[in-house]
Amino acid sequence: MPDRARLSALIANASETLAPYWPLRSFIAVNPLQGLEHLPFEQAVAEGAARFGGRGYPSDRLAAQALAQGRIDRAVLAEVARGLGRPDLAEGPPPAAAPQTPAQPAAQAARPSPVDRELIKALAAFLDDGQAVWPMPDRHLGFFAAWRRIARHDPALPGRAFIQTLPADPVMALLQLLDGVPAAQIEDRLAAHLLALPGWSSYVKWRADNPVPEAPIMLADLLAVRLTLAHLFAAAPPKLPAAAANAVPDGRVWLEAWEETYRRDLTAILAARAERAGDTDRAAAPAPEAQLVFCIDVRSEVLRRHLEAQGPYETLGFAGFFGAPVAFAPFDEAAPHASCPVLLTPRHTIPEVPAVDAGELAERARAGMVFKRGLKQTAQALKASVAGAFAFVEATGAVYGAAMAGRTIAPRGFQALADAVSRAIQPPAPTETKVDLSPCGDGHTAEDAEYATGLSPSEQAFFAETALTVMGLTDGFAPLVVLCGHGGETRNNPFAAGLDCGACGGHAGGPNARIMAAILNKPEIREKLANRGIRIPEPTLFLAAEHNTTTDAVALFDTAAAQARHADKLARLLSALAAAGRGAAHERARHLPGDAPSSRAADWAQVRPEWALARNAGFIVGHRDLTRALNLDGRCFLHSYDWRNDGEGKALEVILTAPMVVAQWINSQYYFSTLDPVAYGAGSKVTHNVVGGVGVMQGNASDLMTGLPLQSTWQDAETPQHEPLRLLTAVHAPVERIEAVIQRNDVLKTLFGNGWVALLALDPERGSSLRRTRAGDWIPADPPRSAAGDGDNPAEPAVLETT
Repeated sequence: MPDRARLSALIANASETLAPYWPLRSFIAVNPLQGLEHLPFEQAVAEGAARFGGRGYPSDRLAAQALAQGRIDRAVLAEVARGLGRPDLAEGPPPAAAPQTPAQPAAQAARPSPVDRELIKALAAFLDDGQAVWPMPDRHLGFFAAWRRIARHDPALPGRAFIQTLPADPVMALLQLLDGVPAAQIEDRLAAHLLALPGWSSYVKWRADNPVPEAPIMLADLLAVRLTLAHLFAAAPPKLPAAAANAVPDGRVWLEAWEETYRRDLTAILAARAERAGDTDRAAAPAPEAQLVFCIDVRSEVLRRHLEAQGPYETLGFAGFFGAPVAFAPFDEAAPHASCPVLLTPRHTIPEVPAVDAGELAERARAGMVFKRGLKQTAQALKASVAGAFAFVEATGAVYGAAMAGRTIAPRGFQALADAVSRAIQPPAPTETKVDLSPCGDGHTAEDAEYATGLSPSEQAFFAETALTVMGLTDGFAPLVVLCGHGGETRNNPFAAGLDCGACGGHAGGPNARIMAAILNKPEIREKLANRGIRIPEPTLFLAAEHNTTTDAVALFDTAAAQARHADKLARLLSALAAAGRGAAHERARHLPGDAPSSRAADWAQVRPEWALARNAGFIVGHRDLTRALNLDGRCFLHSYDWRNDGEGKALEVILTAPMVVAQWINSQYYFSTLDPVAYGAGSKVTHNVVGGVGVMQGNASDLMTGLPLQSTWQDAETPQHEPLRLLTAVHAPVERIEAVIQRNDVLKTLFGNGWVALLALDPERGSSLRRTRAGDWIPADPPRSAAGDGDNPAEPAVLETT
């Protein structure tokens, strides 16, 4: 029997295959097979099928659809089939391919075992995040200790007196429960128990790394409760399934042919443009009236293209937190939230405060905010009250009924009315982001980063310099520079955070844009930047904006200075943004069934308010000349980069190790959620049951459903909206520089070397496009020519030396 430290290590090892699951309030895309990324993609898919029961390749039916629609080229399919040793598949799936709709696997979650049922009940009560009226008692003690106190009173548990014979410490209880299990089998036994409910286990894994003091929980707590329940119900110990034999499945052929078709088309277009990208003499070219920095999000690609068609506007792409890794404290919210990529941990809080001249309006807004909170809390208390619930329904039934009718029959009109009433109670007050350091008032100094509110001047200058350098905006500043974050708009949608900005931790990006704009407008920060070689002209003004990705409307913040100094340019920009928004909305609406985007945003019954990042397939790093006026159909992340200004590759390293990694998470989540909406996704919204405010179940007792709901990836039961392709990263830079960055970062070696991401180099020095093999060799990106006289055996492509 292992000791305490050894057992803790075994638990950590047993959970390695589980990807952490973020709660609904900050829903973050993550690869469901993240714990298997150290394996080649094909092996990881096989392991995923064994451990999670999920499909990891396109079905015959999906492949047949793609082939019929031309999304799989027949010649490419034949080439891939031969290359993988499956020439029998060169003609595609058999005509009588059995239909497979995404709803078929739903029966997997239908009937939980007694152990699963009791564990789900306990986890839902303990992990509740404010949804429950009566919270589980003693949660501060930890999950196992709290459950141990109440389980002895639960008549549904046979032989529950046994629970009191266990230590209150979960690790010590596990040592007792595992007594008699051979040491060599303990890790697999623990892994099998975790994989019995992988969704709940994944969320507990996240909570263990993001502790909540009021309700601490570790994987040891979860395992201790589960093994205790298994003992009480005399359940047979679960076994860890083995992966299938390493044969080339049909789905791998369909996937690689589908990917090659898309990648070759995109490569040909980018290669033709790469020769001229960035050649324009910025000093001689007409200066743009405004420059707008958008998030790299695929939805921004559509709006950028429409905006540039409106006039002399230049757009750039950068991660939507705009280099400000902070927690943001909104004026009308009780607590701050992290507003940066989950790869980063914010060490500073930036509060939103009333503007200096807000005066009486700010006081009215604060009073209205307090009134609305109190009204909401009172209504919730009365609805949950045993004594007062019936009287509450009698008194307010007509109001709630009218509201329900309004939301259903005229959602836009009702929402406009509700917004007007809300503004009357809480009138909007002008606010600003307070970026400067302020005293903490708790005995800590303002310079103490762990407790700092605001940023020191040196920190502001550092974040500003880093952001401008990585986005490639270090000279040629326009009179107006707009930092445009984004966020979605939806009603009655548990997955609303998934429509917001992943770079802002599942929140809207407007606050980050305001923070960075405020920093870049400060004269003292500009002076520091000038000393570092970045000279921002005095007339240049930075503005913040937010793109509503559901309606494609763009709102600008804090425009008073722009009105005073650049009124004509601002008016033209607002007009151009409105026109671009209409064009983008019209383009994206073609992929959406039913109502206009504005109606979808207000409709509480709408299961598809927008497609978010569906159909993402590419990540392009380079000058805007590579993609300007090119219709990428909202399928590519676009990150600005000028290789000529990054001799050491530091900016490229930041891009590939942070934004690209997040893009790969997004791509993988959409990929697997499309192929198996139950094992890897969240199933259908129709049967969702929000549990504890942290996630959804199917029905009232299922595993916690991770991933995306079916309605985010499928148009209907027969037609997918997302094309399940792995990410292609295209970089406009010398091959040697790209390879040097890869060699310095294990995460890139893993993603490129194991086939999770494909890599294309558009080498401006060689004037050629090259692809990196998994072995690390660089080969011409063009399809290899067949060997003379042998059409079935392609010639081995030449390898490019980079050392």
